[in-house]
Amino acid sequence: MAAGFIGTVMSCLLILLAAAVALAVCVQFVKRRAVAAIEDMMGVEASGCVPKLEQIRVLKEAGISIAPAEMEQEFILDLTPSENEYLASHPYYGFCILAGSRKALNCVYSTGDRECIYQWDSYGKILNGLKAISGLPFEEISGEERYVVTFRFHDRAYQWKARKNRDWMDTGMAGFLNRILDREGGAEQRFYLDNSHEAPLYLYATASMADSVNRETGLKFRMAKAAHSR
Repeated sequence: MAAGFIGTVMSCLLILLAAAVALAVCVQFVKRRAVAAIEDMMGVEASGCVPKLEQIRVLKEAGISIAPAEMEQEFILDLTPSENEYLASHPYYGFCILAGSRKALNCVYSTGDRECIYQWDSYGKILNGLKAISGLPFEEISGEERYVVTFRFHDRAYQWKARKNRDWMDTGMAGFLNRILDREGGAEQRFYLDNSHEAPLYLYATASMADSVNRETGLKFRMAKAAHSR
């Protein structure tokens, strides 16, 4: 009888041990899945690329932030896995292209693509993007035709003509605006251009801020020139 009791106890202990092992395996599996989900959401890459949250932090410290602030949660939580992978493997410029093309950054704008001059008002849309990041009072913006944009600034009329190259954009508009700002004087901010990626990036900032952004992120912002402006 005692032997039978001991056998029953041993069987119960073995069952409990097996259950504990199974539970531990399940816990580890759930933990791995949870970590993978968090890493995917945050944009972490196993290859050592820069995590999305780190990019947001560094850019914010350099003066580039998501605006309005509530959109920050959208970029943290709501991007697709492929978007997070792109941001992690293309640090800083990928984030600026994606967020800048959605007009979600306070002082950076991007068209999202170089081949973007499809409609008669394409350059008008670009000027509106530059207006949004600078807060400058460009008014009566109008694309007269595919390669020309007109506008008023401080009650003076201007016209900018782009170099024609099928659907490929001419990046010289920001330099043309800088020339106007130089002539008028006043604010220290100017438009800076990083033209070294698949889409141009425009930054409206002081020279010291542009230097800081370049130093902290590896981006290549330079004062925008008006090589093709008229």
